[in-house]
Amino acid sequence: MENIILSIIIVICIIFIAISIIKHKPERIVNFLLRACVGTAGICLLDFVLGLGGYNINVGLNGITILSNGLLGLPGFIMLYGLAYYYSI
Repeated sequence: MENIILSIIIVICIIFIAISIIKHKPERIVNFLLRACVGTAGICLLDFVLGLGGYNINVGLNGITILSNGLLGLPGFIMLYGLAYYYSI
């Protein structure tokens, strides 16, 4: 029962935070979504090109990679491939 109540409280808090962000700064949301979409397309493209070149550096698509691209933009994109290269050595 406590887990259900805690889940409801968390969902309500997230809804209130989202509403306040949407009211005050909608351009931030658009900027985040644009960077996330472009970063995701960049990951797909670069993974494909590196695969054709025979390199074994692959950054998969998941929530964390999309979130880091959306929040950080190009530095996040470079960070993901830097980490992928580091762990492939």
